[in-house]
Amino acid sequence: MLVNPTPPQKAWLRDSWKRSIQAGLNSRTQPEDHRLPRNEVTERVDQHQTLIQVVEEHAYPLFCQIFSRTDSRLILADTKGIIIKTWGQKRFREKLTEIALDQGVYWDEGLKGTNAIGTAIVEKRPVSVIGGEHFIRHHHFISCTASPIFSPTGELIGVLDVTSEYQAHNDATQVLIQNMVQNIESELLNFIPDAALKIKLGHDSSVLDSGWQGIVVTDKNGQVLAQNAIAASVLANQLQPGDAIESVLDSLALNRVRKTEQFYYQVESVNRHHSNKPSLAKNMPVKSEQQPSCPLHQGDPVVEQAWKQAITVMDKRIGLVISGETGTGKNEFVKALHRQSVLSDNPLISINCGALPKDLIEAELFGYAPGAFTGANPKGFEGRFRQADGGILFLDEIADLPLSAQSRLLHVLQEKVVAPIGATRSYPVDVYVIVASHKNLKEMVAQGEFREDLWYRLEGLSITLPSVRYRQDLEALIRSIFAQHANQQTLSDSLLEKMTHYPWPGNIREIDSTCRLIAALCDIDNIQLTDLPDNIQEKFCSLDGRVTTSVHDLQATLEAKLIQTMQATNGNVSLASRLLGVSRNTIYRKLNKLGIKTTKQQS
Repeated sequence: MLVNPTPPQKAWLRDSWKRSIQAGLNSRTQPEDHRLPRNEVTERVDQHQTLIQVVEEHAYPLFCQIFSRTDSRLILADTKGIIIKTWGQKRFREKLTEIALDQGVYWDEGLKGTNAIGTAIVEKRPVSVIGGEHFIRHHHFISCTASPIFSPTGELIGVLDVTSEYQAHNDATQVLIQNMVQNIESELLNFIPDAALKIKLGHDSSVLDSGWQGIVVTDKNGQVLAQNAIAASVLANQLQPGDAIESVLDSLALNRVRKTEQFYYQVESVNRHHSNKPSLAKNMPVKSEQQPSCPLHQGDPVVEQAWKQAITVMDKRIGLVISGETGTGKNEFVKALHRQSVLSDNPLISINCGALPKDLIEAELFGYAPGAFTGANPKGFEGRFRQADGGILFLDEIADLPLSAQSRLLHVLQEKVVAPIGATRSYPVDVYVIVASHKNLKEMVAQGEFREDLWYRLEGLSITLPSVRYRQDLEALIRSIFAQHANQQTLSDSLLEKMTHYPWPGNIREIDSTCRLIAALCDIDNIQLTDLPDNIQEKFCSLDGRVTTSVHDLQATLEAKLIQTMQATNGNVSLASRLLGVSRNTIYRKLNKLGIKTTKQQS
């Protein structure tokens, strides 16, 4: 006989518990885990790669801003409740593995009982399951909020979930995750075949770029293809797929903000590019001709431009040379390019030419036959070129490649065959080669230190990743990197200012190691400069005096962001404080200074 506690009072929750009992589950017993084999997990991730990318760009940043100080994870599941990917605090992830809330595990309601992921799929709406509302007692230490993700055609394509420690969960979580899903679904509108125009709508012009705007997508003739829920509300459900957008708009002129009697709007073009990536769902094609925003910056236009150019030349198999100081993230840049390219399903092999002994680098790159030289593996080695066949070979610090190896590399690139050392035969290879260096290769060519003919074979697009001291997103970059190492700690505003003004000669690598050290040594909620070791304090107090944004410009930006957020939240100070990551008292002070009344004050 099954022993289960008293059913809850909420109707939908009570129904979910009944379904759990009917499925044969016992609330006192941890249910059996149903986990996909590793190869099937990889297939699922590949199938949902575009959706994963959209989540990382349009949901994960908000998650980090709100939940960085809590034991929380952001979870993406497919339509069957199988967890595809998770993000968030690593320590909490280890705790969640105790109940198998991890990648590749089914969290269908019939297998795991009442839980936000599985129940949201059944209910087809956002749900929150708090602590003891979970049917299984072993799940009572967590609180979960999940929302279905629907394609523009109305099909369920996934579920987004935030899971937290019970005490860290609150009522605003459902509002926030709905905002995340809204951002995702709005972005998915750009994936529709024949999408040519995107119209942003709002009752106030400041909302048009806020993330709370209505969006309508049309073809090149202005025929409506799809819209999000906010657009339907703003337009009072006047438009349906197939209708002419000009029936509600005065003009389709691009980029200019215009106003009708009921709303503001702005028309933008949808840029598209071909992609071989799998679709998000059976009837939901992958976004074709829109280059994805680079996931490695927080708003730096130089990195973004380099990213867009690199994506374009990669898909056309044009050579790519990446320059930049040591530590600027060249390796991570290439990894991100690989994930977004048409070669994402094929291997990426990376070699640091400067880290290998010069007398072994040719064997590493081109392979060798059994017994080719003293100390060689008796079975031989196929070499990195053959390992990368069909995919990408990234040669970092190529300036350190000996001239003899440069000659052999040129031959492989020209003939598309590789002959291992000591072998009697050659092997055909189809490899896209990307190279990088912190040295000036053109100067090395002029000095005879790098083969000129190899340079011309490699050269196509040359991009330079900027040093972090010149990046416009440095503050956000530091916050993002620190959040990866933090255990609920945050950097104080004064410390963050010091870190932003420091020149970081080691670039991203130095930021990462410093943030890891600070997070490990400072076991307090809000870290001040005086909490740091003496050598780190001295480093941050030796500023380079670079020019920074004026106080006036910064204040104007903050005030504009506050006004925009208050309008988007209809004057809800509590929600605005969470979205902006500042206290309610701070918002009240700013609003009083600006002479703006809140919803509560107006009533």
